[in-house]
Amino acid sequence: MLVAYTIFKWSGLLLSPILKKMAFPVLRPHPRAGLLLIAGFLALTQAPAATPDLKPGCLRTSFKVLAGFRLPNAIFNAKPGHVLGFVPQSVRKLDGKEVALTGFMLPIRIKNRLVTQFMLLRTQNTCCFGIPPELHEVVEVLNVDTPGKVLMDTPVTVVGHLHVKERWESTFLCSIYQMDAESVTAD
Repeated sequence: MLVAYTIFKWSGLLLSPILKKMAFPVLRPHPRAGLLLIAGFLALTQAPAATPDLKPGCLRTSFKVLAGFRLPNAIFNAKPGHVLGFVPQSVRKLDGKEVALTGFMLPIRIKNRLVTQFMLLRTQNTCCFGIPPELHEVVEVLNVDTPGKVLMDTPVTVVGHLHVKERWESTFLCSIYQMDAESVTAD
């Protein structure tokens, strides 16, 4: 309604007696608006990289590397065996390597209150009710050597073997990154 009032006022068409009698609010920023913007920005930031002691040969990688490229919409029309063509060679070279990766846990399977499978997400904001993650912003951790407690809402570092391959269920592309976890630690 404020837009209509502004257009009519600026164009000299404020002729309607109804519009003249309407009370239009004066828009003022809320005193805490700056805090809300800062909180929103912090919610969208990536998980900070932890610094656990890594074994020799274990590479530290991040979602900046795994998701540092744009996936075209054509990836969802691709047939099995053709999806990895959209993934840069530098990322495909990580297949089979032991890596340490920090992100946020979203449990998939819990047994006796211990997590046996989970998704490692780039940002906390993609969990549950947030923004759906892109295909390359998710790593499926399908095998956990030692099941541990649920560590949602806190960054975790997963050390294990990364697999860069397509995982399909029927005709649905589930993931392009999977991981066998040797350890999962809260940061």
